Amino acid sequence: MMRKPKNVKFKTARQSSGAETKRFAAVLVGCVLLILTVSILFILNKHDFNMKSVLGGDAETQVVAEETTEAMPDIEGGKTYFFWCADSTGDEIRFAWTVSFELPKRIAYICAVDIDARIEAGGKTTSIRKAYSSAGIKNVVAGIEDAYGIEIDGYIGSDDEGFKSMVNYFGGFDVTVPEQIDYKSGDLSVILVKGRQNLKGDSLFRYMRYLGTLGERGRKLQAAALGDIMDSVFTKSNTNRCGTIFSRISNMLKTDLTIVDFSSVEDAIKEFTENGFASKHTLDSPDEYNDR
Repeated sequence: MMRKPKNVKFKTARQSSGAETKRFAAVLVGCVLLILTVSILFILNKHDFNMKSVLGGDAETQVVAEETTEAMPDIEGGKTYFFWCADSTGDEIRFAWTVSFELPKRIAYICAVDIDARIEAGGKTTSIRKAYSSAGIKNVVAGIEDAYGIEIDGYIGSDDEGFKSMVNYFGGFDVTVPEQIDYKSGDLSVILVKGRQNLKGDSLFRYMRYLGTLGERGRKLQAAALGDIMDSVFTKSNTNRCGTIFSRISNMLKTDLTIVDFSSVEDAIKEFTENGFASKHTLDSPDEYNDR
């Protein structure tokens, strides 16, 4: 007679399947935990086990610092330029400025030049106004440098029509007229209302000529008007047009600046167009550049 086997247990198919599922889940969880542990160790090692850096504290600060450093061009120093407008016959200078640009401070110093001041030009003493026709622009610039003890890095100028055309190329400039003007004398007539307004080429040309009749006060207003013009030229919208604008200047105006000169200051120009002027100052005389 056969004996019944002892301790024999029978399982249903459902119970066997449940056990297999639990073993598979346990193995899966173990693998996930292993991968997670290895990943954490790798990240900690990359950041020298600095939890603050891992969480983004130091790393974020470092990225911002690097981006700021890259955004700032490595430019220092300043450049001084002479701007002028002469009549179409080349007989005399109508109005003129010296302007000094400084980086990294982004400061401009503007002086409307007294064109009746006397300088040595072409071997004779004469006014800046008349030296243009008798000695030429290069001697005018040299005479101003000697008279005021400054160094001029370049000049840009035009005749009447060139001035008007360049203003119109920019669509005119927003200029503040301090008082209503109704003036007529000889070939010059000016009618302007008080306040900030967009002046096109002919109107701005007449306004500048009118200010030239007001002596020292008029020169201060000419300097202020050039400051308004510079705000319109040095804008973000012109950052990518700097090369085109310089090409236009070279073709329409009279300048001793070359493409090499432009390339050497292009980053500085873009610093002004991107960020504007930190400040602009008007000077009564070019020799005040030496006192700033």
